Amino acid sequence: MGSDLFGAELIESYLRARQVRYFRGHHDDEFFFLINAYHGRLHVHLEVSTADRDSIAISVSAERYYPAQLRGCLMALVDGWNSGNPWARATLVTSSDPNLLGIAADNRYSREAVEFAKVVDHTLQSAIELFGRARALAVGSGSDGNPLRDAG
Repeated sequence: MGSDLFGAELIESYLRARQVRYFRGHHDDEFFFLINAYHGRLHVHLEVSTADRDSIAISVSAERYYPAQLRGCLMALVDGWNSGNPWARATLVTSSDPNLLGIAADNRYSREAVEFAKVVDHTLQSAIELFGRARALAVGSGSDGNPLRDAG
């Protein structure tokens, strides 16, 4: 990835180099794609920050939500994750359905950081691990045989 690229050009260059099928968002500077992980698909969003045009936001979420009764366990997972992981910050996400919760993994790339591809790749690998742990936690809780529910 050339250091002279930034914004949408940098994101598209990364996606083409990784041969990822991607979609453009409503704005010129946002892109979406899916990752198939062993525990389900992850939704990835890359966008040049509107507040700080010198940074790119990286956000990853699962296609499924978790039962709200796992809030305490999920919060402990998120807190533990954030204290020991440099690549993605996890947050608990509420749903319009009070019986469901989600998790998001986020990171931010800036021009001063190491190579863009390295930041994105490590963030995605980190998110895959995080959502694998979340799924294992939900399965281990024995909640109704189908611990994850569709987001849509």
